[in-house]
Amino acid sequence: MLNIGMTELLTFGIIALLVLGPDKLPETARFAGKWYGKLKRMISNVQNDIDRELRMSELREQMQNEMKRIQELEQKMQAQMQELQQQNHSAIEQQQQNSVTQNKNLVLTYIPLEQQKYAMLHRHPAPSFKLPKNEKTTASVNAFDQLPELKVAV
Repeated sequence: MLNIGMTELLTFGIIALLVLGPDKLPETARFAGKWYGKLKRMISNVQNDIDRELRMSELREQMQNEMKRIQELEQKMQAQMQELQQQNHSAIEQQQQNSVTQNKNLVLTYIPLEQQKYAMLHRHPAPSFKLPKNEKTTASVNAFDQLPELKVAV
């Protein structure tokens, strides 16, 4: 700390012995040692306080940066949630539109009492079917061509 060598210490000791005398020298050395210890502890406490304050300010900065980052992430998440809700809403609307158009393609057919135990109305898409194999053609024929005049659309 002060860069004092052995020769300087020996010189200070001889001067102190001559000035103070052999009776007061040990008492003075203890007194100087106590004050030197107190001064050293005081300096180390001040250094520790300064270091602690610097670390606290760094932690505050990091905390503020993290809070900003969290807020940005929260905003991004909210934007994504809104986008997903809009996509979900548009998908539901599209599905409803598709179901409406599918319902328009459904045909109600009446099954006579002779074929079923009870007369019922069935909902099914308009099927296409093949002609029997004993016919010359095996091409598909639209079901609407084969149905009688009773056609009801839902």
